[in-house]
Amino acid sequence: YRPPDQEDQADEALYRWIGAASRSQALVLMGDFNHPDVCWRDNTAGHKQSGRFLECVDDNFLIVLEPMRRGAMLDLVLTNKEGLVGNVKLKGSLGCSDHKLVEFKI
Repeated sequence: YRPPDQEDQADEALYRWIGAASRSQALVLMGDFNHPDVCWRDNTAGHKQSGRFLECVDDNFLIVLEPMRRGAMLDLVLTNKEGLVGNVKLKGSLGCSDHKLVEFKI
């Protein structure tokens, strides 16, 4: 979970870790990244922080799933190896949360 108001320094540390991890091993990363202004279809972002996240994803991952929540794609399943993740399905809500359960096979 990435808080929507996370500082740039914390984001940059995360992106450095993601880059190092994706170069050294097969990686699956999933969660709520809180970048509602990213348009995955057009590969654009409305804010600087979201644009930097988009660059990190482009540099390190193949996007596997982009579930919608409140009209935005916030919960993502990312991998750096083609074919590593499959059979991705959205399931019911998690309690009273607006998050959905995401099921997939590795």
